[in-house]
Amino acid sequence: DLGPIPRIEENGKSVAIVGGGPAGLSAGYFLRRLGYAVTLYERERRLGGMMRYGIPDYRLPPAVLDREIGWLLDHGIVVRTGTALGQDVTLDELRESHAAVLLALGCWRSSPLRVPGEDLPGVLGGIEYLYRVNTGQPPEIGRRVAVVGGGNTAMDACRCAQRGGAEEVTVVYRRSRAEMPAQPIEVEESMEEGVRFVFLAAPQAIEGQGRVERMVCQRMELGAPDASGRRQPVPTGETFVLPVDTVIAAVGQQADLSGLPAALHDGRRLKVDDHDATPLRGVFVCGDLRAGPDIAIQAIGDGHWAAHSIHRYLTTGVPRRPYECDVVQRDLGPEDFADRPKQPREHPRVLPAPMRLEAPSAEFNLGLSTDQVLRDAARCMECGCPDLHECRLRRYAVEYEALPERYAGAHVSRIEEANPFYTRDMDKCILCGRCVRACDEIAGFHAIDFVRRGFEGTIGAEYLRPIENSECTGCGMCVQLCPVGALIEKRLPRRVHSAGLRSAATHCGECPVGCDLLLEVEPLSGRIVRASTDLGASRSVSFGNACARGRLAPLAIAENRLAHRFLRSRGRAREVEWSEFLDKVSLFLGRSSSGKAVAILAAANLANEDYEALQNLARALPAALSVEGAATFAPLLNVLQERWRGATATLGELREADLVLILDGRLEEEQPVLTSWIRLAMRRSGTRVLAVGGDPGRLAKGDALHVAAPPDRYGESLSSLRDALRAEGTGDSALAEAVALFKGAKKVVALVGPGFASDERTAQVLVDLLDVLGQKKVIPLYGGTNLHGALGIAAPSASAADVMAAVRAGRVDTLLAIGVDPLDHGATEDDLRGLKRFVLFHHREPKALPLAHAAAPLPWWPERAGTFTNLTGTPLRWHPVVVPPGAAKPLPWIVAGLVRRLGTSVPARAHPRE
Repeated sequence: DLGPIPRIEENGKSVAIVGGGPAGLSAGYFLRRLGYAVTLYERERRLGGMMRYGIPDYRLPPAVLDREIGWLLDHGIVVRTGTALGQDVTLDELRESHAAVLLALGCWRSSPLRVPGEDLPGVLGGIEYLYRVNTGQPPEIGRRVAVVGGGNTAMDACRCAQRGGAEEVTVVYRRSRAEMPAQPIEVEESMEEGVRFVFLAAPQAIEGQGRVERMVCQRMELGAPDASGRRQPVPTGETFVLPVDTVIAAVGQQADLSGLPAALHDGRRLKVDDHDATPLRGVFVCGDLRAGPDIAIQAIGDGHWAAHSIHRYLTTGVPRRPYECDVVQRDLGPEDFADRPKQPREHPRVLPAPMRLEAPSAEFNLGLSTDQVLRDAARCMECGCPDLHECRLRRYAVEYEALPERYAGAHVSRIEEANPFYTRDMDKCILCGRCVRACDEIAGFHAIDFVRRGFEGTIGAEYLRPIENSECTGCGMCVQLCPVGALIEKRLPRRVHSAGLRSAATHCGECPVGCDLLLEVEPLSGRIVRASTDLGASRSVSFGNACARGRLAPLAIAENRLAHRFLRSRGRAREVEWSEFLDKVSLFLGRSSSGKAVAILAAANLANEDYEALQNLARALPAALSVEGAATFAPLLNVLQERWRGATATLGELREADLVLILDGRLEEEQPVLTSWIRLAMRRSGTRVLAVGGDPGRLAKGDALHVAAPPDRYGESLSSLRDALRAEGTGDSALAEAVALFKGAKKVVALVGPGFASDERTAQVLVDLLDVLGQKKVIPLYGGTNLHGALGIAAPSASAADVMAAVRAGRVDTLLAIGVDPLDHGATEDDLRGLKRFVLFHHREPKALPLAHAAAPLPWWPERAGTFTNLTGTPLRWHPVVVPPGAAKPLPWIVAGLVRRLGTSVPARAHPRE
C-alpha cells in the first residue's frame, strides 16, 4: 500500500510536462498536490523513462514500476503517450494551452568514442543497446562483445550482453578499478557472472570489413588528477587487439536537442538558470536534461524542486526553487565515534550467478530480511542535529534565504557537554538570553548567565563550573525555550527525526502536584520521546512549570516493564490468559485459612477509580485495605477536619504568600516544582521562608530562616513558637527572629511534611499556632501522587507497617500488592515465602516478583485514563497518551472480574469514569 490519495483542491491552472521519466513523474506528482491540472506528454508507449528503458528488468521489474507509476497517476495526472515533442506537438502549442511547460526529456544519446571505425555496423551506444533490450528488440551481438566504459550503464550493458547469449564479454576501462564510477556491487556481480575486465586500456580504433571485427586498444597509466579528482589516464604507447563481434560504447550520455527551439540551447547545453527557468517565459527544465545524466533519485529530487519553482512562478510571477539552509559538519572522523562499536553493513541476499543467468530477466536481489533491516538501521550514528525541525534560526534562515558564507569568519570553538538532563552545544548558541531569562523568571533560580563578551561570549554556570554544581534543578525550562539546537533535552535513542510528533496533554503522575505535561509521541514506534509544558496555557494547575522527574520519567516508560500475566506453581511460572488468571486469583482470595486474614496493600499513585474498586473488593472479601503513606497523614487530616473542617490552601495562594512555613519538607526530592515557585516568590516579591526540621536546600538563601530540630522534638519546636507568639516576646534569638517573621506576614501558608503530620499532638500545636496568626492555609506534603484521593475514597483501615507486621506474625496468609513492592515496606523474602497466596499487580517488575504466586501488569500513568486529586484537593484527569505494553488492563476491570467470580457485584462507580 503506497498510501491514500488525498483530496486535491483545484487551482484552475494547468502545466504541461514533456517526458514521463523519473523527473517528469516527480514534478507531475508535486504539481498535482498543489492543485494544478497536469498533462504529461511521453513519446514512448509507456511511462518510466530511463527507469523502464535504461535499467534492465532484473534490476527493476516492470511490475514494481507499473505499480508505483499507477499510484502517481491516480492523483489525477492526464497522460498522452506516443506524443513526441517537435513531431506530434510543438513547444509553442504547449505554451498556448498551458500556464507553464516543464521539459524533462532526459539524456537519450550515447556519447561517441571519437575513434576511427566507430560508425561500423556492430558498434552500438550503451543507451541504444539497453533501450532495444528493454523493448524486446535486442540486436544481434555475436559471440564476443566489448563494452567500453566504467559506469553503471556499462555494467548494465555487459550483464545484458552476458544474458543475451554472448560467450565472451569484456569491459574495457581506461582507469583502474578503484576509479570506476560504477557501484562496486555492480562490478562484483558482473565478475561473478563471467564478465572479463581489462583495466588501464582505451580504444584506439575499431576495424573490420563491412562490420566490426576487432578493436585496437592502447595501454594507459595514471597520471595527475583531472578536474573530477581522479587520476588522468595517459597512453603508454603499447597497444593490443581485442577480437570482437560487437562494441558497446558506454562512455557517457547526451541530450537530444533537435526538437527544441534555438532560443533554449547553444547546441550543446540548455540555457537554464538556478531556478529551472529558461529564456522562454513559462518554460522550465529539470532532470538529466538540466543537470546532465545522473542516478534516478537525483532526477526525482530535481522534479520536486522544479515543481515548486513553477508554483512560485505561477503564484508570484518569479520562479524560485525552495531555499534550504543546511549547515554541514565536514570534519567528522572515526575519533568522533570512538565510543560506538563498529558494525558491518548488511548486504542484500542475492541468488548465485548460475541461477541469475538461467532466468535472465528475473529479479535476483532478494533484498534485506526484517532482521537485517533492523540491524542496519541500528548502525546509524544519529549525528544530525536533533533540533532540525524546531530550530528557529534555521527556519528564519530558510525564510530569508540567509547566506552564512557571506559573513563567515574565524570559528570560535565553544563548549560542548552532556549532563544528566540535557546536551549543551554552545557552538549553536546565538546568545539570545532566553535560557537565562527562563531560569531567572520562570524557574526562580540563577543557575546560568552570560560569560565573557563579544565573539567569545557564551552562557554557563558561575565561573564556568559544571552545571551539576550550580543551582540547576534540571527543570528543563531553558531547554524548552531555547530557539536553536544549543540545548537539547535527553531523548530516546533511535528517534526518527523525520517523523512529525504527536502531542498529547495529561498530568504528571510523579508527585502530588500534578503538573500539566505535553507528552510527544513518535507515531511510527508509539514511544514517548519528549515531555514539555504549555507555558501559554490559560488554565494550568502548575502554571506551565515542571521538574526533571516529570520530564525524564515518561522517557523511561518502557524500562523493566511487567508485560505478561503468570501463575506460579511448584516454583515454576506459567504465562496464562486473563480468564484463567482471574479464575485462579479469585480462588486464592476465597481460600483464606480459618482465622487468617486477607490484606490489600496499594500504592499511593493509583487513580481514584482504582481506589473505589479496591474498596469494593475489600468489602467483598472482606480484607484490610492499606495505602502506602496513608497512616502518616491521617492524624493531620483528622485535626484539620475537626478544627477547620479540612481547610487547605491552593497552589495559587502558595505563590502569593509572603511567608511560607515548611515543616519537615523534602521539596527538592518529593515536590521539586514547589521549590521553584517558592524561590521565584522569594526573588520577586520578597516572600520569607521559615523551615523547621528538614534541610531547606536551595531555599536556604536570602530571607530564609532554618530552625533545626530532631524529629522527636518537632512538637516541642512548634510549641515554643506558639508560646512565643502568645507571649509577644522571647529571650531566644532564633525564636525571636521567627516570631518577627510571623508578625510581619499577612499571608502565611504552611507546607506540612510527614514528620509533623504523623503525630496528632504536633498537628494540634500547628493548628494552634496558625490560629494565633489568624491563618488557615495548610498544604500536606504527601509522598504519593494520589494519597489525597486515596484517603478520601478508600478510607484505609491499616498502615503498611501494620500489614507487614500481620504478615510476619502469621495473621495474614493472603496478600494482594497493588503497584507496590512489599520488600520496600519492611517485608523480608522469608515473610513473603510464608504467605499461602501472594498476588502482585504492578507496571514494573519489582524485586518481590519471583516470590509471587500470581502477577499481572498494570498501566502506568501515561497509559491510563482516570482521575486523581492533587495535594491541594484539586481534581485532575489522566489521559492515556500511549498504549501499555503486553497484556496490561485497568485495575477496575481486573477487580470487576474478581468480584464477579467471588459472587458479588461491583457498583458502577468502580469502573473508569468516562
